[in-house]
Amino acid sequence: MSPLNAPVAQPAPAPVYPTTESSAPAKDNESVLIPLISAHEDNFYLAVSDAAQASVDQQGIVDQVRESMGATHAKILVGVDKKPNNLKGAAQLVRGLLLFGDSDALSDDWLEHGKDRGYVGKGWIVVGVMLPERAGAPTEVFVDPGRNVRAKAEGATERIHRAGQQYFDSQKYTQGIIEVSKASATQLQAPKKAMFRSWQGVGILALLVLGGVLVVFIMHRRKVRAKAANKRAQRGAQLVDLLRHRAFRLEKYRAPLPAGEPNGPTRRASESINAVIPALNARALLLAQNYQDGGPLSVEELARMEASLADQELLIAATKALNTLLEAKRGQSADWKAIVLTHRERLEDTAQFLNLDSVGQLHCLPQLRTMIIEHTNRLDEIQHWVQADASRQQSPVQVLGQLWQMRAELQQNHSAALTQAREARLEVVGSLRQRMDAHGARQVFTDPLTSLDVALVRAQMLKSENRQVSS
Repeated sequence: MSPLNAPVAQPAPAPVYPTTESSAPAKDNESVLIPLISAHEDNFYLAVSDAAQASVDQQGIVDQVRESMGATHAKILVGVDKKPNNLKGAAQLVRGLLLFGDSDALSDDWLEHGKDRGYVGKGWIVVGVMLPERAGAPTEVFVDPGRNVRAKAEGATERIHRAGQQYFDSQKYTQGIIEVSKASATQLQAPKKAMFRSWQGVGILALLVLGGVLVVFIMHRRKVRAKAANKRAQRGAQLVDLLRHRAFRLEKYRAPLPAGEPNGPTRRASESINAVIPALNARALLLAQNYQDGGPLSVEELARMEASLADQELLIAATKALNTLLEAKRGQSADWKAIVLTHRERLEDTAQFLNLDSVGQLHCLPQLRTMIIEHTNRLDEIQHWVQADASRQQSPVQVLGQLWQMRAELQQNHSAALTQAREARLEVVGSLRQRMDAHGARQVFTDPLTSLDVALVRAQMLKSENRQVSS
């Protein structure tokens, strides 16, 4: 494995096994998380970690790679993670995807023959991409082809490593991953229908002995179920530690309760988030206790553990954002700048809506124009506040309250505009309609204030669920 910007390709070191987590509560830097498949189309699978989600456009990658998949008969799994983490680069990411991921890329006989024949199953190509922690640092790429996958020409692996280099160096990670994926499909080739030879054999046998087909089918189904059960058990063991650790984090680091503006939106959000933490932690710890000794784990039980972990992660991110934003020493805070930038982008969406054909008949136009002017002026003032020293009069909680109120006003005006456009049967392009819609905006934007809004909505839902359980 060598960084993409290395002048001469060096032989890639053999991947190493990820470290198995302890059953005792671990610190943050001891967790080793392997991304699961997050996008899939035909024979192309994409697994992007939570840390790398904001850096890449998954749908864009799938759309761009689709046409290149005809150049190979292999299945391609691309895993993407972002430093800092406890993985030793892209090579160990590939090994983790094979051993602990949710694909079928791991060879069935890896225990007996993995070291001398490779761990990747026939007909598979597994690619690991490790994005850097800071801009300008090299991106690592590691390619591990299956046993029957051959290079079309000499130097194919090096060409795959270099395929996305110029884009990775420019921090265009989505395009870099696209180029690496395309190169994997065009530089490496699996035998035609190699993945289905065993099924062809079964089809021939079916013409001779129908009973033999039934036996093979039953054995195959048992193998698939056993493999799926093993994966669920492995993930369940990971979740036991994760649920306990996240419960400890939530209990220790609550959302701050600012003294200023006791009835402001920031304090109300903090109170709502803190109120659901005890019940959420109790449910998570109960799930962890029920499975702490291992054993079979049903699909439904695993789903409940994953859902509890997702809620914990969401509230942890919200409490962390609130604590960071409300620190007295703000300096050149990237969080504040991200909130301001996102609001400006949404004002640009407003201006784009105003430029649509036949929009002049809507009653909401004057209010939208006024909002653009007023919000732009207030954002300029907040931008000066972010860049100024701590001697300015307004406190962080006051500024955050203003931004929260502006965001609520913007969303209210956007909702009214979409309603009027729908009633007037005006066509609004899908991407613009999604960004202006309240639910769609929470999926598109990733600034701290949007994350807080998502956490607040989920906290209110958890509160309602807790009431139903109590009743």
